Amino acid sequence: MGAEAFKSNVGRVTSNEESQNESSMERDVEEGTVEPEQIKRILESRHINMIALAGMIGTGLFLSSGSAIAKAGPAGALLGYIFMGLITAGISYTTGEISTFMPVTGGFVRHATHFIEPAMGAATGWNFWYTLAITTPAEISAAATLIQFWNDTINPGVWITVFLVCIVIINFAGVRLYGESEVAFASMKVLLVIGLILTGLIVDLGGGPNHKRLGFHYWKDPGAFNEYLVEGSTGRFLGFWGTLISAAFSYGNIQIVAISGTETLNPFKIIPDATKKTFYRVLFFYVLSILIVGMIVPYNDPELGISTGTAAQSPFVIAFQRAGISVLPSIINAVVMTSAFSAASACVFISSRTLYGLSREGQAPHCFQKCNRYGTPYYAVGSVCGLLPLVYLNVANNTSTVFSWFVNITTVAGLIGWIVLCASYLRFFYGLKVQGISRDGAYVFFKFSMKSHIIPLDQIDFSKELGAIREYKAALKELEKKKK
Repeated sequence: MGAEAFKSNVGRVTSNEESQNESSMERDVEEGTVEPEQIKRILESRHINMIALAGMIGTGLFLSSGSAIAKAGPAGALLGYIFMGLITAGISYTTGEISTFMPVTGGFVRHATHFIEPAMGAATGWNFWYTLAITTPAEISAAATLIQFWNDTINPGVWITVFLVCIVIINFAGVRLYGESEVAFASMKVLLVIGLILTGLIVDLGGGPNHKRLGFHYWKDPGAFNEYLVEGSTGRFLGFWGTLISAAFSYGNIQIVAISGTETLNPFKIIPDATKKTFYRVLFFYVLSILIVGMIVPYNDPELGISTGTAAQSPFVIAFQRAGISVLPSIINAVVMTSAFSAASACVFISSRTLYGLSREGQAPHCFQKCNRYGTPYYAVGSVCGLLPLVYLNVANNTSTVFSWFVNITTVAGLIGWIVLCASYLRFFYGLKVQGISRDGAYVFFKFSMKSHIIPLDQIDFSKELGAIREYKAALKELEKKKK
């Protein structure tokens, strides 16, 4: 019933409105303010599904989860990850819905321009671009640090250079190579998380070499909650509250699914399928991992507070070494290293597409719209790669402090992006409602009222997107007729 209602409303778009939009775009192309669309939609469902499944799993889950348990205790950390996971799932769903309706390169940045106002889109876009452009060197630095787990005699600048070259090749060679690399890295991350959960459960039940059964012993001694900063209930609450930053870092860059999905063969189908898996991904990979870690490592273990930047600080490694398992730390370190490399490559991809989207909206020089024969916006990619040498600041101790300032700013910038994303969705939701366009059958995560006088809700233009949906449904019907 919902689909039929949406179809009937899609049919309300007139051919006159469509021709006006088309002529406007043609006029912009002729005037040179907008390049013809050259981005190639060649990513397939398996690429996006793997990116959705494990694309945002990075060093945060493997390395930073230990500090969360040390701060809040096993129960406090578990509640913190559940709480932030629900927020993350909501943002992912809203991003998926609005990106399915309007699948444009640049994602939520162009949505802010379309549903709020151009100035908001421009500010958000440049803010988000800066966030990712600075996060990329940070991830490369993390990958180089992880190699020192095996050999610390080689200058990390050597490994940094190797990673830089590989990332530049992947992002200039076309979106298909990026998609295939993400499938490979995501597969390794999925297998590692499944392996860690199963091994952790086996160790907890006494299946390790020392045959010591733990159960929920550490939830009783030293306890399920840790007191942070102050004693009593307030301290336990502050411990829970303090884990939210670690959890937010672990859940970061959830927009990658929607932004990558705009370069798929069929965004109207692939983006919803991928984003709907977010809840199960959060439940299985994050919540279950934190639960298992809290069962096998006590929150007062002194090694949880040691920050090495390698697998040595992982709570899984600490637990397995105590249980007498020596081979797993190297395996964990290797996969975590590929996770950091994958995150860096993803940041280059997203930031370049963000810059491309800004250019399409006239908020950045139009040269960033130019693409090579692979459909890669090479000027946009090059602008991000031009900042990658900032990672060499981290090689020398006297410049690493300066580099850390850049990274700290990106944490706040990322959260600002989430706020703008939610505001764009609410404008989208209430714009449809004011104009009498039904969205029956679609899913909603947040429902509360918001009033704005920036762009009147009844003047938001949905005609182009509704026209594209109508064309898509018509093409599906033609395909079904040919099959018969």
